[in-house]
Amino acid sequence: MKIDHFDGLSDELLFLIFSKIQDAHSLCRCSLVSKRFASLIPMVDSVLLIVPPPKSKSKSKSKPNPSLFFNFVAKPLIQFLQQIVLPQYSSLSFHSNGNSVHRFSSEVLKKFSHVTSLRIRLPRHGGELGADGSGSFLKWEAEFGRELESCLVLGAISSRKSNELSRIPKLDDSGLAADELKLRVAWMISCLLAASARHSLVKQIAVADNLIMLRNLVIEDGSKQGRLSMGEDQLKEVRKRVKLQSPLERTKLPAISIKLWYVPLLEVSDSGSVMKGATVIVIRPVDQEMMKIKSDGDLLAGAFHGDVEGQDFCEAVKDLVKEKKPYLMEMDSF
Repeated sequence: MKIDHFDGLSDELLFLIFSKIQDAHSLCRCSLVSKRFASLIPMVDSVLLIVPPPKSKSKSKSKPNPSLFFNFVAKPLIQFLQQIVLPQYSSLSFHSNGNSVHRFSSEVLKKFSHVTSLRIRLPRHGGELGADGSGSFLKWEAEFGRELESCLVLGAISSRKSNELSRIPKLDDSGLAADELKLRVAWMISCLLAASARHSLVKQIAVADNLIMLRNLVIEDGSKQGRLSMGEDQLKEVRKRVKLQSPLERTKLPAISIKLWYVPLLEVSDSGSVMKGATVIVIRPVDQEMMKIKSDGDLLAGAFHGDVEGQDFCEAVKDLVKEKKPYLMEMDSF
């Protein structure tokens, strides 16, 4: 007779083990092992959901269903981006599977009833800056409530190890040329569009009956380029707003105030990297700029938790943000 060693473990100990796993796919598989496992796993309160890349579709005469993101965000602005972005970066890629991501997320997450902390990791789509091996660097982190609260963008034309410094040409410190400024505006808009698309997904997830206990939500991508984060109060705001409008309605970005800092060459001592054309962009709604709770320095200090590369960059530019005057811009709501 076979001995089931799990019978010797208490429910409390088993639950602790399942809580450490976090990965939703693995937990769902575990729930198929026994009725006992299936009764404990829905109680796990911290879950990581990794969304697989979309399957390639065979040619079909039927027209595909366009995503929320392409209809509400990318299509109206893609022509504008093509006009301002430099030729080598004109192939910005947009996710075209927003609906399928929501369906997949809903199907998996309905197996959990006590989730308080949720991290969703979207698949890489291959169009990220630097994915072509150019060494370019771009990261962003946004906070939303019912609308955008803040967005931090870090970027560089290239990122190299310090022992390759001799290969980098000497740069003029006279400031940003017009084409360089256009490129950085394109970075900023692409990041805001991605954040807006993820917030549209949040609005659908936040109202799910089984996720009413959710207090912390992060949506990131497999390339670790961008991250949207929301806390308990911000999720409450979203639920109230969704009661008044369709969750499928795109999150409109408010009029924004923009601060942009630039340095031709930045040495990131903690990582041993050298950033060419290093750029920091802080974005806030215009009506919140005067009553902002966090200073620009505090926003940098608290950003990219768990992302060593992003944290190292923030540490390297914190003095730059304090001492150097930024470029100031404003942009209307869109």
